[in-house]
Amino acid sequence: MKKLKLSRKKLTGLIVVILLIVLAVSFAVSAGGNGGGRYLETTVENRDIVSYLEFSGNIEASEVSTVYAAVAAQVTELNVEEGDYVKEGDVIAVLDSGEVEYNIALQEANLELAQLTDSYNIKDSRTSLDNLNSQLEEGLNSTLNTAQEALLNAQESYQTAVETYNRAKEELENGTNQSVVSARQSVASAQASYDSAAEQNENHLITDEALATYAVTLGNAQESLRLAEETAQKEVQDYYEDMTEAQEALADAERDYEAAELSMDQNVQTSEDTLEKTQALASQEATQLQIDHLKESLEDYTITAPISGYITELSLKEGEYTASASAAAVVTSFDTMQAEVRISEYDVAQVKEGDAVQIHVDALGKDYEGVISRISRTATVENEVSYLDATVEFEADEEVRDGLSAEIRLIREQELGVPALTSEAVAYHEDNTAYVYIRNEAGEVTEQPVSLGATDGTWVQITEGLETGQTVLYVYTPSYADLMMSMSMEQQ
Repeated sequence: MKKLKLSRKKLTGLIVVILLIVLAVSFAVSAGGNGGGRYLETTVENRDIVSYLEFSGNIEASEVSTVYAAVAAQVTELNVEEGDYVKEGDVIAVLDSGEVEYNIALQEANLELAQLTDSYNIKDSRTSLDNLNSQLEEGLNSTLNTAQEALLNAQESYQTAVETYNRAKEELENGTNQSVVSARQSVASAQASYDSAAEQNENHLITDEALATYAVTLGNAQESLRLAEETAQKEVQDYYEDMTEAQEALADAERDYEAAELSMDQNVQTSEDTLEKTQALASQEATQLQIDHLKESLEDYTITAPISGYITELSLKEGEYTASASAAAVVTSFDTMQAEVRISEYDVAQVKEGDAVQIHVDALGKDYEGVISRISRTATVENEVSYLDATVEFEADEEVRDGLSAEIRLIREQELGVPALTSEAVAYHEDNTAYVYIRNEAGEVTEQPVSLGATDGTWVQITEGLETGQTVLYVYTPSYADLMMSMSMEQQ
């Protein structure tokens, strides 16, 4: 086995470390007694105790807005330079909008012409409808009037035919037909003459030849009666046929009149539909929408600042053409700054959005008040350690610059002007209850139980068991760092 060789200097340092350890153990052992004097003394003081979580990050502007050119056009006016301050709404550049303005004027002219045409069409349709309604109301429609006149004539003809038929039929049935009555009278007269002649013939007053003449006259009269009755019956039949024809003519006239009325109603409905259709088609909404869209697009030819801030990038030059959807400028507001930090999974339970933080900018030697504005909902794992990205925002002044490093402190506990001891003066039992050493009235070293509050790692708040100004004893135990420092000094 190879022997370990130490130089004289390293050997001396090692001996010093061993002696310090022995001394610390000796202090600790002697502290258990009551009569030893190997204690250091400290006093309970009123102090401000602040404990906090600390994060680091680089400062950057929290509000950066890239302005894009919405259209491809020539830059006719450029109002800013890189580094200029602009307010929200300020004009950065103006693009050539001549083509759009021409299209607007053209569409407006087309709209005016279409509206004028529609106006005349509506007027014509309304006039046609009004004229038709007026003709109907005043009875001036020739088609309907002709049909109505034909209907009235047919009604009159039918009524006359009915009356004539009924009268002829009644005369025939009652035997009051003038021709028949006259023929009967002639028969009666001829019969009477014949009867008289026959009596005279029997009395030999007239000859048989003369009686035959009377017989012929009677026969003629009877034939005339028969013919008269036949004629009367035929007249009744003719009147019936005339009545039937008149009835059919009346039915035709009624149908023609109904058809004329229906035709007029249809004409009115057609005129109303034409007017409604003309009014509906008169809407120039599509053209107006195009004009409105063109006018709205004019806004795209004026590039304005979306926020107040400084022009940190400018891609425009007067006279050159922009590309649609290309970046024209970047406006950065330095009023509110931010820093991106990482929160360890072990600390995240103590942090929430909205927590107040202190931002220390070492380069400026200044502190700023801010808040945690965002905590990521997704953890990132790096080197087997999880953390959450978070954003800290604060109101900056003119001295703060983009890119400076910052320390962010989140206060967990803050107790101001409270009784406190150095942490090394407090000891703990196995059950983790705290105590300190004090001297009683007899001068003996004794344990004093204490209750602890906030701690910043160096000082700890005493909430019960001690008062401000009270003396406490403790054993100084060198830390590992102290031992290493001593060893290092010995080696030099």
